[in-house]
Amino acid sequence: MVFAALVFLPVLAPDSVLSQAVVSTGESFVQVSLLPGRAEPDGARMIGLVVDIAPHWKTYWRNPGAAGIPPQFDWSKSRNLGSAEVFWPRPGFFDSFGLTTLGYSGQVVFPVRLVPSEPGQAIEIDLGLALGVCRDICVLEETAVQARIEPGAPDSGGAALAVAERAVPRSGTDQGMVTATCRISGAGKKRLFDAELEFAGALTDPVVILEGPDMIWFTGVETAATPGTGRLQVAAGLSLLDETVWIDRSQVRMTVLAGDFAADIKGCIAPAG
Repeated sequence: MVFAALVFLPVLAPDSVLSQAVVSTGESFVQVSLLPGRAEPDGARMIGLVVDIAPHWKTYWRNPGAAGIPPQFDWSKSRNLGSAEVFWPRPGFFDSFGLTTLGYSGQVVFPVRLVPSEPGQAIEIDLGLALGVCRDICVLEETAVQARIEPGAPDSGGAALAVAERAVPRSGTDQGMVTATCRISGAGKKRLFDAELEFAGALTDPVVILEGPDMIWFTGVETAATPGTGRLQVAAGLSLLDETVWIDRSQVRMTVLAGDFAADIKGCIAPAG
């Protein structure tokens, strides 16, 4: 077995360091713009949210890792927008104040699927965006971006959007996942989690990132891979702010990263027996 050990805590964890590191500098380290994208056959619109990050700075993935603030998207001021689904390109790993964090540097394009409330009418985007960006210090940046997309608007920015979509981890099934079983043991606020995953092809130096519902977090995550195979074992501690919370296996999310390979597994089943 080959082991890679990482520790991931959410920003709500009591010992999160970023809550003590956010400062205001009066400067901006990100620029945000939109790619109008393309119309989908069902009337939805696939757009790209472009975030350009200043050199040497970084921002975070939806699970920031040991510290950090995940991006927050507020679409509530938009008009004729029934839903907005943000897709997350695979993150990079960074060292932040001696902790491992997950996120992006340079530029990241988030593919977003917009569904209008009234098909055949324009979508008026008014997006409020909050981003934690870090270098030697961490800053909470808040910005807004507006756009009006008419029905039947020509495609625009398709090449950059296509690259971003390819960077989004695909479902476990699409990536050749054979099985995904998991077990939660123990009681109280501190419990144990373990999972077994199997893929059709061999994986090299895989790392598994664990996410769960609100008010729980995983600690001491270890990924064990059987060399030359697609079999993985995952072990972690599981902490709950409320020990009465029932954890449904369907709420556990596992992202598997191995070189260019990336799989997004939503939910797992109980082991046989």
